[in-house]
Amino acid sequence: MASALIVSTTQYAPKFTELLASVGYKSATQAHSGTEARRLMSEEEYDLIIVNTPLADEFGYELAVQAAENTVAGVLMLVKSDVSETIEERVEKYGVVVLAKPSSSDDIYRTLKVIYSNRRRLDKLLNSNKRLEDKIEELKLIDRAKCLLIMHEGMSEQDAHKHIEKMAMDMRISKQEVAQKIISLKQRD
Repeated sequence: MASALIVSTTQYAPKFTELLASVGYKSATQAHSGTEARRLMSEEEYDLIIVNTPLADEFGYELAVQAAENTVAGVLMLVKSDVSETIEERVEKYGVVVLAKPSSSDDIYRTLKVIYSNRRRLDKLLNSNKRLEDKIEELKLIDRAKCLLIMHEGMSEQDAHKHIEKMAMDMRISKQEVAQKIISLKQRD
């Protein structure tokens, strides 16, 4: 479920909430200041963070950069048109998207769609990366168990591998579970 954090004055939040719902964001939380936004970001993950500058306690530049550096959320920053180019030059290297105010609902909608699509792609990449990391950890565990079998049982690497596979088949558990059993057993010896 896609969620957003809107950091803005009260008058803009309902407009953003409607646009977000039309793009696919199911929930939106509002913060009225940078301080409140930082607290919310530390408590929950968001898919999108909108910073409508200026904020009550700061301009919002630092908040946008911090959000881009410390979260995987898409970050949209709305700034007055007279400073939009300057701000954009400063934040684009962090991946913050800048829109000049005033912006039409269509411009905001299209920008939100692009950010939403990019976030979905990022989620797929993050999930793929997590699966690969898990697989690497599994292989490390199995290799550690094989090393213990080689050292303590005098098996060759190939025999240790076959032994783990056979145990997994016989016990109807994964090779990772077999490796964990071997490691815990050999640590007790």
